[in-house]
Amino acid sequence: METDPVRKIREFAELVARDGAALVRAEGELAGRRYTASARGGLVRAEVDHRARLVGIHIDRAAVARSRGGELGAYIVEVVGQAREEARAEYRRLARAGVR
Repeated sequence: METDPVRKIREFAELVARDGAALVRAEGELAGRRYTASARGGLVRAEVDHRARLVGIHIDRAAVARSRGGELGAYIVEVVGQAREEARAEYRRLARAGVR
């Protein structure tokens, strides 16, 4: 078992540097990409950027007319969550690929 603290610190620093470089590469590759999710047959749509930040939302008038109670709000939350998860999954995939 390794007990040299200096060596452990160096190994940890190398790991952090390698992981950080992978994250920077993933960020660069994804920059400018948009991810979209929809509900109600496309009547409610959300768009997020590569960092999973909401950049657009579209609610068709028909969605407003057809929704009852809190349905519309639930659809909005659903599509924003789906779009964000898609962006995050792509980022994780690229970051992991770069770490190996």
